[in-house]
Amino acid sequence: MRTARIAWVLFVTVLKRRMAYRGDLLLAGLDEIMRGLVALVMLQVYVSKTPTLNGWTQYELLFVLGFSMVPIGLFHTFCGNLYQLSNTYIIQGNLDRVLLRPYPAFLQICFDRIQVEDLSGVLLGLAVMGTAVANLPNFDMSAAHLALLLVLILSAFGVVVAVFMAFAATGFWFEDRVGMVPPVYNLMEFGRWPTGIYHPALKLLITCVIPFSFVAFYPAGFLVRGEDPWPALLTPVVALVSLLVAGWLWRCGIRRYHSSGS
Repeated sequence: MRTARIAWVLFVTVLKRRMAYRGDLLLAGLDEIMRGLVALVMLQVYVSKTPTLNGWTQYELLFVLGFSMVPIGLFHTFCGNLYQLSNTYIIQGNLDRVLLRPYPAFLQICFDRIQVEDLSGVLLGLAVMGTAVANLPNFDMSAAHLALLLVLILSAFGVVVAVFMAFAATGFWFEDRVGMVPPVYNLMEFGRWPTGIYHPALKLLITCVIPFSFVAFYPAGFLVRGEDPWPALLTPVVALVSLLVAGWLWRCGIRRYHSSGS
């Protein structure tokens, strides 16, 4: 509870600081929305060439896309500072001051730079899902189904955090200013599309090794169609296991850290 209270205070502090420059915050939020709109345009280009993609219709794919925007937007907002771990914290030695404080290092790094403007991506994702649901007459709007939607979104967020925590932690062993996070980020796009269109090796990669299919396609696909529930219902388990593995790797990296030297 103490950790949660401090996290809330840090979040409010960052929010107040960002609200002091509302124009800058608005422009940054529009930038995140534009990135989401580019993904929507690309989807329209794909579906304009074929009425279905591996049997999935335009609005089913639109729901999957909107679903993916929410956990990714939450990650950008609260954990986007992981991009800076290798360069800013490890190579430049700023992790020293983090480790001197009686607060979890991972949360300190995340809350060093909360990108409130990226919540616009979450709102866009919710709007896209709403548009898709309005054109999917068989979508279940019961309270239980909506509760499952919330659980799966939070689980997908956990998967994203775990993947990037693990790959950011590789910077403790392989010191590089760019690190592994940007290349892995590009793989996330594959999780937005039906896994049946991929080569088996790629499907295995995004399902079992870097589980980005659990960030979007598996949970969102089940919510849309109600078919093959096991991949979707395994999403919370995948999130928990991924977080445990990533947390272990993170702690190993912290113990290995010996400052930047001079």
